[in-house]
Amino acid sequence: MTKSKNKGIGIVIDSKLPFVSVCTPTFNRRPFVEMMIKCFDSQDYPKIKMEWIIIDDGTDPIEDVVSSHPSVKYFKYDEKMTLGKKRNLMHKKACGDIIVYMDDDDYYPPNRVSHAVERLMENPTALCAGSSEMYIYFKDNKDKCRMIQFGPYGPDHATAGTFAFKRKLLRETQYNEDACLAEEREFLKNYTVPFVQLDPLKTILVFSHSHNTFDKRTLLTNMEGNSYIRYSSKKIEDFVNDKDIIHFFLEEMEEKLKNYEPGNINMKPDVLKQIKELDARRKEMETKMIEERQKQSEFMMTNTNTNTNTNMQNCDIVEMLSSQQKQMAQIGQLKDLYGNSLRENTRLKEIIDMQQNILDEKNIYISELETKIAMTNDIIVVNIEK
Repeated sequence: MTKSKNKGIGIVIDSKLPFVSVCTPTFNRRPFVEMMIKCFDSQDYPKIKMEWIIIDDGTDPIEDVVSSHPSVKYFKYDEKMTLGKKRNLMHKKACGDIIVYMDDDDYYPPNRVSHAVERLMENPTALCAGSSEMYIYFKDNKDKCRMIQFGPYGPDHATAGTFAFKRKLLRETQYNEDACLAEEREFLKNYTVPFVQLDPLKTILVFSHSHNTFDKRTLLTNMEGNSYIRYSSKKIEDFVNDKDIIHFFLEEMEEKLKNYEPGNINMKPDVLKQIKELDARRKEMETKMIEERQKQSEFMMTNTNTNTNTNMQNCDIVEMLSSQQKQMAQIGQLKDLYGNSLRENTRLKEIIDMQQNILDEKNIYISELETKIAMTNDIIVVNIEK
């Protein structure tokens, strides 16, 4: 058995290392192909233990560029597929014990694969790994460049571009094949899949660009007061050591995209449709939450008198508790929607915070009410079943 030590990652390289399938879904990303190949070739995980699955449903297929690569298994489809369907298809084509995602327009450091494998092997109960903390580099012009930190959102949360998972996870879950974006929550079963976090510096760096499926600049419109989004002092060099890759993202990328019509977002009508649907759903929930907030404010104002408090009827308390349960359920839905991915509008965070404050006030109010009722020996027993 051949065995050697890789000093960069601290893993013993031997025949027992799991076979890894790197999976890349792509659609009209020709300007990024050279960078994609450099990211894969730079991986410090043994190439003999890797394969690279590429699913391409674009109108400008990249077979001519990638098919000769010794690790690539390239599959071309004429039918435009949703991202959820493509990811499920990648899983069927993959042979690896561990599946690692490397999306087609992001930067992945040389220890992307080895770090993910190491973390999954160190944590036997974990089925999936990813990073809830992510950095996005925005370059508006030569004088305005910003590194923004998103997250962390939670110990069991991550965006799909950072995923690495054991094959046995696929026995329990798959992607919603109608999902064009924000596909993570359902795959992770509402973030209940046993999870381990990755070091963001060893996982991914996202560069915002004009052909993004989701315009990431909209995420910066409501940074003030949002604890999940902040400016970062980290530099590109903290993630990327390859000068050619840095040059591509900073100097070449936008110029190439400007002259590449197939990559325009208008080529993805299914994605545009789902973005509109998500936005409509978000606005509807915001309206409902604002209406409920107004109702609860009126309720609190009309029940500040002590005599009114102690003389409330059973039906009033039942109605109050029922309303509170509905509000908690709505908050849960909003939190799911907000934590879905970075693609969701951050305005929801403020509404969630406001609604949580109202619920806290109601809990205090109910507690005071119960105390007053108990002190007057007028204990009300609510039998929900009656």
